[in-house]
Amino acid sequence: MPQHAMPSTLRFLLAARRSELHGLEALASTCELATLVSKLVHVLQKERGSSNLYLCGGQDALRQTLAGLSSDASAVEEEVRRFLDRLEPDATRSAGKARLLNCIAHALYRLDELPRTRRAIRDRRVAAEEAGAVFTRLIASLFALVFEAADSSLDAGVTRLLVALLNFMQGKELCGQERAYGVMGYTAGYFTEAQKARLLELADLQKRCFDTFAQYAGADALAVWERVEQGAGPALRMRDMALRTSAAERVDAGLAELWFGLCTERIDAMRAVESLLAEALTLQCHRRIVETRAELDNHRLLLSRFADRAGDDTPAMLFQLQGRILDVPPQDGVGEAMERSILDLMRDQAQRLRQSDDALALARGALEERRRVERAKWLLVSRHGLSEQAAHDQLQRVAMDRRRSLDDVARQVLAELDGAGLPDDASAG
Repeated sequence: MPQHAMPSTLRFLLAARRSELHGLEALASTCELATLVSKLVHVLQKERGSSNLYLCGGQDALRQTLAGLSSDASAVEEEVRRFLDRLEPDATRSAGKARLLNCIAHALYRLDELPRTRRAIRDRRVAAEEAGAVFTRLIASLFALVFEAADSSLDAGVTRLLVALLNFMQGKELCGQERAYGVMGYTAGYFTEAQKARLLELADLQKRCFDTFAQYAGADALAVWERVEQGAGPALRMRDMALRTSAAERVDAGLAELWFGLCTERIDAMRAVESLLAEALTLQCHRRIVETRAELDNHRLLLSRFADRAGDDTPAMLFQLQGRILDVPPQDGVGEAMERSILDLMRDQAQRLRQSDDALALARGALEERRRVERAKWLLVSRHGLSEQAAHDQLQRVAMDRRRSLDDVARQVLAELDGAGLPDDASAG
C-alpha cells in the first residue's frame, strides 16, 4: 500500500530500520577511510625509518631507496586525498562534523609540509630527530582523523573491529618510533638515560595497545599475530642490549643497521595482521548492510500485509492485542498471527537495539579512552606551550606518580582545562 496510507506506528517502525541502515552505510565510509589510512601510515613508516638511517650516517646509496619509498607514499597519499575530496566540506551539509572536518584539514596541512622535509632529508639539511618528528606528527594527525570518524560508529560488531585495528595501528606506530630511537642510539654507540627511558616507555605503550587489540580481534588475526611475536626475539634482545649500554660501555655503531633490519622485518610482518583486520572490518560492515537491507525488505512486506488487513477502520489495531480477550478467536482466522508478528517484530527490534547498545558501550570504551588522552595531551600543548612529546610524558609521569590510570589523569586535565574549548588542532594526536 502507499507509504502515506500506512498507519503512523508502522511508518515509524520502518523509519527506525531505515535510520539504522543509513548509519551502517555511513559507517562503511569510515571503514574505507581506516583501511586507506593504515595503508598510508605503513608506507610513511617505511620512509621515516629509511630517512632516519640515512640521516644517522647511512650510505649515499640509500638516497635511491628513499626516492622509491617517497614515490610509493605519494601514490597512496593520492588515494587518501581522493577519498577525502569526496567528503562534503560544506558545513551547512555537515552538521555535527566540525571536529572531523578540522581533523581532515589538520592532516592535509601535515601532508602538504612533507615535500619540503623530503628535500631537506635528501640534502642532509635536517637532523634525524627533527625529520622523524615531522613524519610522526603526520602519522598522529592521520590517526586522529580515523579516531574522530570512528566516534560515529553505531554498530557493536563493526566497532569492536575498529577498536582492534586502530589499537594495532597505534602499537605498530610505536614500534616504528622505537626503531628510530634505536638507530640513533646504536649509531652513537650507546644510549643516554633519556633514550633508555623512552625505549622503556615505548615498550610499555606497545604492550597496552597490543593487549587491547587482542581483546577485540578475531581468531585469524590473533593467529598471525602470535607468529609475528614468536619471531620478535632478536629485536627484543637488542632492546635489552641497548638498555645496558652507557658512555663507558659502548657498542659497535654497525649494530644500528642490524637493529634497523630486525625492527623493519617485524614491522613488515605486522602489516599482514593489519591487512587482515582491515579486511575483516570491511567484510563485517558490508555484511551488516546486506543483513539490514534484507530485514528492512521483510519488514516492509510484513507491515504492508498487516496494514492491508487492518484497513482504514482500525488504525490502532496494533495495540488491540493488549486490550482484547486473548482466547477470543479473530474473525478472519489469521489476524492473531499477523498481530503477534507485528508485536514480536517491535519487541525483537527493541531488544536487539538494547543488546547492541550494551555491546557498543563496551567496545566504544577503548575508543573514548584514547580520544580523552589525546585531547588532554593537546590541551597541555596549547595551554602551556609544551611539545607533543613533553605533554604525553607529563601525563604518563602524573599517572605513575599518583598510581592512577592514564585515562583518569586525562579526565582530570579535561575537567580542569577544557572549559574554554580546544584549539583548532587540539583533536589531532
